[in-house]
Amino acid sequence: MVQFFESFSQVFSDLSDSLSVILFLDVVSYASCILSDTRFFALVSEEFLLFFAICTASRKLPVREILKRRGFENIYVVKEQEFPDPDFTTVGYPNPEFPKAFAYSEKLGKENDCDILIANDPDCDRVALEVRNANGDYVFLNGNKIGALLSYYIFSQRSALNNLPENPVMVKSIVTGDLSRAIAKKYGIETVETLTGFKNICGKANEYERTKEKTYVFGYEESIGFCYGTFVRDKDAVSASMMIVEMAAYFKKQGKTLLDVLNDIYAEFGFYNERQVSLELEGVEGQERIGRMMEEFREHPLTTIGAMELEKVIDFKDGYLDFPKQNCLKYYFNEGSWYALRPSGTEPKIKLYIYTIGKDEKESVEKLDLIEKACREKMDSVK
Repeated sequence: MVQFFESFSQVFSDLSDSLSVILFLDVVSYASCILSDTRFFALVSEEFLLFFAICTASRKLPVREILKRRGFENIYVVKEQEFPDPDFTTVGYPNPEFPKAFAYSEKLGKENDCDILIANDPDCDRVALEVRNANGDYVFLNGNKIGALLSYYIFSQRSALNNLPENPVMVKSIVTGDLSRAIAKKYGIETVETLTGFKNICGKANEYERTKEKTYVFGYEESIGFCYGTFVRDKDAVSASMMIVEMAAYFKKQGKTLLDVLNDIYAEFGFYNERQVSLELEGVEGQERIGRMMEEFREHPLTTIGAMELEKVIDFKDGYLDFPKQNCLKYYFNEGSWYALRPSGTEPKIKLYIYTIGKDEKESVEKLDLIEKACREKMDSVK
């Protein structure tokens, strides 16, 4: 592993174009373990403008520090978010999965002509991303899109360097999109799915370390959690932020933004799209209705939606393969699209995850609309 990162560094050490980045961090709560051995990461440096928005009391900030050690010197901070605010007055709800968390960052980013914006959550284990488009506006990328970009970057570069390990594996949750699966397949990397949560995703890294049957390379889930390598073995925004910045720098050297790269990926693998719908139903009656909805889908699945024909159903309630039991349903259509339905484990909600693939964005969105409409009508019919 160390040899890989050292050779990776040699490949990219000559990058010299400026890169504007904005990094938004609500609260940094940990720690310098990544910084203690930067050989674990590839190096892109030189004159990159890093725009760093942060809300924390710590002056020894792990994300800022690791980027500085990797050669990114010009770091900007959103002053309103540099120190701790227990009320999160500048963001309201401190969850970077919601684009409104970037409001202060976008303003400062435009003032400084920054290329990308990065946001971490309060405990710095997740990272979100916005990328500047040709009009100078910032485009929010969700966890599926970030995961696809990181998969493409990591797998393509390691393949080019001919240092992928034996029996390499990418691990993702059962409700994470399949674009990364298509990318992994191109580079001879197996995709393994787990239930949601990094105790399951990184649990595979621990398992493979014991059995030696496979080698964990990268894992993520759609809720902006990422883990590259086995140094941390949990979702970690410190290392993930660094890899995102490095990735943006690498492709900018080639004259591309991350939006350009994402479009290249779509052109090669198909236009994958996604949508998540949550229906909140509070109280005992709400929970009982969610239960009835799950049973309705379980007993009477939607067999046809538009031109999409149901091909496969996976019910995790009684266990599936080596998965632990979970009240989750997953429906696959014959052209590659699918949706999943499960009650939230932490909130009074039922969650619908929809994933489509089309020849272009228009077709993929049309399929999203069709599946959402059919599922909503079915859910609404359950009283």
